[in-house]
This record gives sequence, C-alpha cells and structure tokens, in this order.
Amino acid sequence: MTLRHLLKVSIAHPLEAVAVALFHYGLKMTSLDRASDIGGMVLRVLGPMYRPLQQLALSNLKKAFPEKSLAEHQEIAYWMWDNLGRVVAEYSHLNVLAHAQGSDRIVVVGEHYVDAARDDGLPGLFLAAHYANWEVGAFAVIKRNIPLMQVYRAATNPLVNSMVRRAQRHVTRALIQKGTAGAKQLLQAMNQQAHIMMMVDQRMDNGMAVPFFGHPAMTAPAIGRLALRHQCPIIPVQVVRFKGKSQFEVRFSKPLDLPQEGSMQERLHILMKEVNRHIETWVRERPDLWLWIHSRWGK
Repeated sequence: MTLRHLLKVSIAHPLEAVAVALFHYGLKMTSLDRASDIGGMVLRVLGPMYRPLQQLALSNLKKAFPEKSLAEHQEIAYWMWDNLGRVVAEYSHLNVLAHAQGSDRIVVVGEHYVDAARDDGLPGLFLAAHYANWEVGAFAVIKRNIPLMQVYRAATNPLVNSMVRRAQRHVTRALIQKGTAGAKQLLQAMNQQAHIMMMVDQRMDNGMAVPFFGHPAMTAPAIGRLALRHQCPIIPVQVVRFKGKSQFEVRFSKPLDLPQEGSMQERLHILMKEVNRHIETWVRERPDLWLWIHSRWGK
C-alpha cells in the first residue's frame, strides 16, 4: 500500500464520508421539496467552479451538439448541475418517493408494457440511464408487483458507497454490483426469470463500439446479450423531471425488437445500436437531465 493510498483510505475517505453524512441527515430534517431545492442550488453554484468536471461537461456537449453555441452549452451544463444536486439531495428522501406512485409527484405512462413483462413467464430487462432521477423508474416498476433487481456501480469511497446502498434499500434490496461476481449473479437471476434494471449510458473500456451522437462509444453489451440469449423483452424506461421540481413523469415504451438474423455478434451490434439510439433520443429531448460529467467517449 503506497503512502498516497494510505492517506486516502485513512483520512480522505472518512472526511468525505462525514461530510456526506452531515449533508444527508441535515436534508432529512426538511421536506423532500425543500431538500431538492437546496441540492439544486448548491450544485448550481459549486458545480461550475470545479473546473475539470465543468470542462468535461462542455467538451461532451460540444461533441454531441456542435451546432449549439458555447453559451447554450453552458446553459445546459448549469441546469445539469441543478438536476444532479437534486438527485443527490433526493437520496435523503427515497422513502417519500417510494410511496409517491400514483400521486401528482410521479405520473406513469405505459404501465401496460410492465404488466405484460410481469405476466409473460419470461425474465425481463429494463433499459435506464443516468437521466433525471434514475431511481424513480425503479419505483414505478416495483409498484406493478415486479420484484426488481438493479445493477449498480460501486462508489470509489466504500464508506460513501455503504451510505448510498442503505438509502437504496427504499428502492430494492436486490442489488447486483458490476464486475465478474455480479455477472455470475446476473446469469443466475435471468435463469430464475428475474427482472433487472440496467443503466448502460457510461463508458465500458472493454465494451462494444456503438454510435452515440454520431461518435463511436464503448458500450456495455450485457443487456443485449442477456436479451438475445433468453429471448426476453428490453423495456425502455425514461424518467423526466419537471424543471425545478421534485416531480416526475415515468415513460415506459414498447419493448425493443430483437434481431433474429445474422451471427450473435451481428445481432448484438444491431440491438445495442437501438439501445444507444433510445438513450440519445431522451438526451436530445432534455439534455439538462443527463450526466454530462462522465467521459462517455473517452479520449
């Protein structure tokens, strides 16, 4: 263990965890709407000040929307920070959101696609992205009496990761961590006709090169492989935030068509192109709701 790593584990991680815990419990003392407003306000101010991530966001926006001006890119980034701050703050009130289905706070469209997946006797996959508040889509699935499993990427700080996992228990306790062990769990779950929600909008260096905004993007193909192997539906789940509010619309869409001709690799590439096309459509509709601070296309 290097000195740098030792300092990080023994000092930086605990300090970061304490700060997150204080922020989290402070927000729990207020209402969901007030907490969301505070989170949005804080990151609208602090986010653009963190130059590496702000520059990454602007670089990604230029790549995706070359026709837009710098001022337009900055405007999108500004509201991206607002949405991200709200998402972080809303983790303190996931228990409230879990019981908001059917209210004015969460409106659901296309529930019949979920019901069909529940009753078809097959495993099922739900396609999501780091868009709006991505946890809200899971609530809408579970509300239709589907015991949902979610695939997640662990936070770098294990102490913070533990806090996030505890908060997510209000969504589902069936969590699968990305990695080799998680891949085995996924296969076992699918063999038992499980329903799994996966977010595939972040770069996977050893993934498949698939177009995204007209540029090759290394994409995790697991959702496509599982769907083709089990001939089961992939149902897109788009969560849209009403601007400046902790209110949402969850849109379930028709399952993706599964290619039936060609080799496995050819069919997988066609299917993953359709996956990325769906996510791109969502991002074009409301670019302020997507997480532009991830290096989606790499260098």
